[in-house]
Amino acid sequence: MIHVRQRLESAPLGDPGEALAEGLARIGAGGLPRPGSRVAVAVGSRGIDGIVTVVACLVQRLKGMGAVPFIIPSMGSHGGATARGQEMVLRSLGVTEESVGAPVISSMETVSLGVTPGGAEAFMDKSAMEADAVVVVNRVTPHTMYGGPVQSGVLKMLAVGLGKRDGARSLHRHGFGAPQLIGEMADLALRSLREVIAVALVEDGRRELSRLEVLGPEEIEAREPQLLDLAMSMSPGIPVGRIDLLVVDEMGKEISGTGMDPGITGRGKDTAERGAGFYSRRIVVLGLTEGSRGNATGVGHADIITEDLYRSIDREVTYENVMTSGELERARVPVAAATDRDAVDLALRSLGNPDCETVRVVRIKNTRELEELLVSKAVARETEGREGVLVLGEEEAMEFDSSGKILPSGGKRGGDGDER
Repeated sequence: MIHVRQRLESAPLGDPGEALAEGLARIGAGGLPRPGSRVAVAVGSRGIDGIVTVVACLVQRLKGMGAVPFIIPSMGSHGGATARGQEMVLRSLGVTEESVGAPVISSMETVSLGVTPGGAEAFMDKSAMEADAVVVVNRVTPHTMYGGPVQSGVLKMLAVGLGKRDGARSLHRHGFGAPQLIGEMADLALRSLREVIAVALVEDGRRELSRLEVLGPEEIEAREPQLLDLAMSMSPGIPVGRIDLLVVDEMGKEISGTGMDPGITGRGKDTAERGAGFYSRRIVVLGLTEGSRGNATGVGHADIITEDLYRSIDREVTYENVMTSGELERARVPVAAATDRDAVDLALRSLGNPDCETVRVVRIKNTRELEELLVSKAVARETEGREGVLVLGEEEAMEFDSSGKILPSGGKRGGDGDER
């Protein structure tokens, strides 16, 4: 395997606190919470760069206005669709009362907001409905399963995240492939809540926080598609087309709603329509992130997993997620190999044990971190000289320790190592 580095779009935001202060000042006193107001700060389940800093700065600013902020987990049916589970998801992201300076109030109780023109009933977290104001904090990014001008962002959090399990079930019951329903449900939320402010975040190609904008309720619908275009223009990918084997070190809910982003792997619903140019004949996934808390939604998009990953699956949590979405295939369990080495061996055997000179293999950490890749000779030859792709160093073996656990690139095996 050969080390390859991609030059990804890099436009890091200097100071999130300063950007937040400027955004709040632009909104003006008339659009901000008043002294004594109880303000719900909605935070989701995704791993967003700098999320703890952003939320902590926001809480500090709200307190400076004399408001009383608290955190609401806003993640639909994630966390096993339980109040405790959702609080623990936030904790796994580093969002706690101690880290952000405001208590976490987690509940699955909702209030019906009525029915949209498209026939979907909208729901809202009861604590958010009772608050004097709601600040929605979310990343604007392409959705893993559908396209359109509204994908993952502020509007989806208003429609589904804050709607808890009830909102997620309602949307999925009418077909998740109809993003117009998200707009309709979000519109009901905006009209039902007393006061709404959005903190919209955009990451660059290196998954670093690049843009932070504070939006008033009347700005969200028009501005979010523009921020989505910006996010898509910086989104990374795997710099080749068809390969034989993709090895993914880890999948997880904080990485993608489906564990692995189908826009990267080429696996999953509607990837052809979304223009995913990458395809792998086999996908091997070696582990599940700790932050997933057993939620292995999307594992069905892999061909082979490891026994370690299999044992880390919480079926109850995973099944709750896929039953809510109606996408049962996401929870199908692939072939489970005893070790990392066995998983790679099985994949290569299933491909007819192709020649080392011609087999096309790519190894990534996960679908969020794509700056550094390990590729086989054939893939390295294809990428050599390509703009934005740098082939580094000499070929090295894919190495495993004595227990069959894969080692990091350049890892030292010691005296009991093994290699392929």
